[in-house]
Amino acid sequence: MTAIIGISAAELAEQVPNTISRNGTYVGGDYVSVIAKSGAAPFVIPVTDTGLAATFVNQMDGLILSGGQDVSPALYGALPQAKLGVTSIARDIFELALLKETLAQKKPVLAICRGAQLLNIAFGGTLHQDTSYVRNANLEHMQQDQATRATHRIQIEKNSQLYSILGSTAQVNSFHHQAVDILGAGLKITATAPDGVVEAIEKPGVPFVIGVQWHPELIAENDIGMQRMFQEFVKSAERGSIKQIYNAPPIHLKKRATLR
Repeated sequence: MTAIIGISAAELAEQVPNTISRNGTYVGGDYVSVIAKSGAAPFVIPVTDTGLAATFVNQMDGLILSGGQDVSPALYGALPQAKLGVTSIARDIFELALLKETLAQKKPVLAICRGAQLLNIAFGGTLHQDTSYVRNANLEHMQQDQATRATHRIQIEKNSQLYSILGSTAQVNSFHHQAVDILGAGLKITATAPDGVVEAIEKPGVPFVIGVQWHPELIAENDIGMQRMFQEFVKSAERGSIKQIYNAPPIHLKKRATLR
């Protein structure tokens, strides 16, 4: 059975002719493409009312928390600092609800860039609002090179899901200026950059809850390891989908009325 993968969307302000302004929903085509190539059906989830989070999660087998703008420091009780970028509290709150419902239903999560930061916050963690606030950070984490090019190496911890997928090291791209600071309760740091910046986190003891700071969807085309990451994520979603079928309640058909 084909797994359905929900992909959280960004908000897009669009200016159309005749000065009509309207808000849109946006997901990068690379997310859609890599999920389809991994054998699953992509399902775009717009920013909307948190009361609909459970409805969305009921319809999907796994969640990708996509990248985007900065996460508001209000979510972890901090004040904005000088280098904080643009935020969307509406998106933050909705995606937190979506994430928590996905975790409650024990469905797999692949959290990418901003998504990894939100995953950390969901477990009570905090962020560095800019990598310049990270002690000894000296890499260019907001690369100027093309998005499909990996620009620095990461070291991956043994005894982690990420290690089983990528091995001890990997080359990644880098498009972030925020980073994990205090780690959320129950999470594990599974990869770091050479300057110590956190590059990946995961939730041990569950099938697949991984957050990565880079954008694997942008380099997967020419990187077997990144392709394998999405394939393993989809496999985890497929296993959950099959389990739902077998655990579904029995269908009781009503007897037809006797014709007289």
